[in-house]
Formats: sequence, structure tokens, C-alpha cells
Amino acid sequence: MSGKLRGPVTRSQSWWDVLDSGRVHWRVGFVQYLLRGLAYNVGPIDDTFGPMTEDAVRAFQEDNYLRQTGAVDDATWTQMRGVFGTVRRGDSSDAVRAVQYALTRGHGFDLAVDGDFGPLTEQAVRSFQESQLIRVDGAVGIQTFTHLVIIR
Repeated sequence: MSGKLRGPVTRSQSWWDVLDSGRVHWRVGFVQYLLRGLAYNVGPIDDTFGPMTEDAVRAFQEDNYLRQTGAVDDATWTQMRGVFGTVRRGDSSDAVRAVQYALTRGHGFDLAVDGDFGPLTEQAVRSFQESQLIRVDGAVGIQTFTHLVIIR
């Protein structure tokens, strides 16, 4: 055997939904909250991937040594997930708003998107975790973040 690959090399399908210019989706609003929480200027949180969101994504990519595509691609999602950390009851931030937004707009929960991780947000997170058959702890870390974003 020569050690060379034979046949076409194909890229496996991504779990992540690639977001780019012109896209309108709740995941764009989720990203806008995350980026705003990291002090990037995304403009209004409106689910629309416009020029300000694209510029903010490029700046995030540059700051995190990623290829500057301007799109929220696999590498960008993965880095955002790592930077996100963990949010839990008692926290107050745009990261909490992003979670509340995903639960409300993407997964049908009835929550205020106020940035305060209180008992109702914790209850919704626990319910979501149970529905996904993942660890139920009421906090949003890497695993719950991933499920919030990839579940269609």
C-alpha cells in the first residue's frame, strides 16, 4: 500500500448552520447577542445578517485568529462556543439573552429576553436539556450551547 488516499475526498456534513450575508434566522439574533456581549458592534438584534453583523463576525474572526470569511462557519461557531463559557442562575449578560432568545425563538419556550438568568430561565434550560437527553443541570455550557444551536 502506497499510503495515498484513493478516491474523492469529501467533507462531512457539518452540524453547524452556516450563517452569512443576507440570512434571516433566529440563529443570527443569537449570534448578534453573543457578539454584542463581547463588545462587537452588531447594530440592532434583528435576525438579519447584514453588513454590521458581517463586520462584527470578521472582527471576531480576526481577534480569534480564524480565517476572516465574514460568515459564521464551523470554525467560528466552535470558537464562539468556547468563548461563551457557562451561564447559570444568577448571571446577567448578553450571553444569557442569547440563551433566552434561542429558547424562545428557536425552541418555543415562553421567556422574557431580559438577560437575567432567573428561575424561569433555569426551568426552561432544564426542560430543554431533558428533551435533548443531555445532562440536566440547569446551566448552559458547551453541550447545551451546541444543542441549542444545532437542533433544527
